[in-house]
Amino acid sequence: MIKMRAPTLESLKTKWTHNPFNVRRLSRQYREDERGIAAIEFAIIAPIMIGMYFGLAEIASAISIDRRISHSANVAGDLSTQQPELKDEDIVELISAALRVMGVEDASSVSMDIHSYMKPGADDAPESRGLIRLNQSVGNFPALQPDTIDANLLNERSGVVVTRVSYEYTPLKLRYFDSDITLTEKFLHKPRRSDAVIFQDGKGSIIDCTATTFKDVTCSVTAAPST
Repeated sequence: MIKMRAPTLESLKTKWTHNPFNVRRLSRQYREDERGIAAIEFAIIAPIMIGMYFGLAEIASAISIDRRISHSANVAGDLSTQQPELKDEDIVELISAALRVMGVEDASSVSMDIHSYMKPGADDAPESRGLIRLNQSVGNFPALQPDTIDANLLNERSGVVVTRVSYEYTPLKLRYFDSDITLTEKFLHKPRRSDAVIFQDGKGSIIDCTATTFKDVTCSVTAAPST
């Protein structure tokens, strides 16, 4: 006859303590084990850092393009006021220089208009001395109201040249920008060598230009505007 000896409390405690599947021991081991922490931290932080990198790349690219648009608008207005009169090849060279400064691959996405105004008398309404337009079908400029220009800039003593540039920018579309962005800029310049700058004939004619690069600018004169 085999006699079974009942386990004592001490033997049960000893067995439980040395059991490899002791939950308390396992949890302590996992808490003290630091292997793989760097990999876990990288897995958590990497997606955030990569997303921030793509976002910064998009924003930096947009800011760079916006500065070039602003600089080209300033150049176009500044060059147009350095001479008392611009005609034919002068206008072509002006547009070409502005596009070259802008440095965009596809100039067909660029729209520009340059207005020249003069005020004959203190009580007279501003009169157009010509309008140069580039890629008119691309841009969507609102109608320019010369009456709203500051009297310190446009008066009977001196005219003003208003330059507006618009560019349809296609971003990298990596994270934050998912559609094209229209970048616009506007500058006002005073004539340097005359009271007003004359475009073509000085009677308010419109000179329409088209271009896909700075090398292939073509311009033609259309009828004078009705206003």
